[in-house]
Amino acid sequence: MNQSTLPRLGAACGAVFAIVLTVANGNGTQTFTGPRAIAGIAALTLALPFIAYLCSVLRQAHRADRADGADGADGADGWLVSTALAAGIAGIVLKLGSGAPELAMHTAHLTAGTQLNTAIEGIADGATVLSLYPLAVFCAATAIVAFRTRALPRWLSAGAAVTAAALAVNGGFLGSNSVPALLLFVLWTLLTSVYLLRRTWRKPVPVLQTEATVGV
Repeated sequence: MNQSTLPRLGAACGAVFAIVLTVANGNGTQTFTGPRAIAGIAALTLALPFIAYLCSVLRQAHRADRADGADGADGADGWLVSTALAAGIAGIVLKLGSGAPELAMHTAHLTAGTQLNTAIEGIADGATVLSLYPLAVFCAATAIVAFRTRALPRWLSAGAAVTAAALAVNGGFLGSNSVPALLLFVLWTLLTSVYLLRRTWRKPVPVLQTEATVGV
């Protein structure tokens, strides 16, 4: 595979995640259907390689920052990139898990409005709310590293900080099934993905040089 293809795939996964998840969820009032559920699961799964790619960009920028002897060059904040990776994966996994109760209700043909159906819906909503906390940590760690290393434009770094605050505040309403902060996270992911994808196209592909063997 071309050396420039893998970074583009990693960057593009974020945009696919945001677009497909938004289309699959619609306005949130649609009934459960197999295609919509599969699209949502696939979209959330694609968020994982995007998070891994973004964290690799942050780590590379952090190493370059240390090499240049800039602020934080002692590496004391290097753990933030690992935090972002772990928290991002944890948040997406929790959000993926929130789909299991809905799938169980569909498989068991539970009647809407019954006590059991309501209880299972509560589990799904609870898992979604819980996912906001690690996603907030992911965005906060990303914002700090991006601000320090300039791995992302300042407007995207600021967007990550605002998204982190919104996720944390939204997560404080444990009894609510409304998660507008998650929509903000999806939007930030889309914008970041597009920026990183454009950067992979602008960045020249390294040329592999072969060693000369003649005259040695």
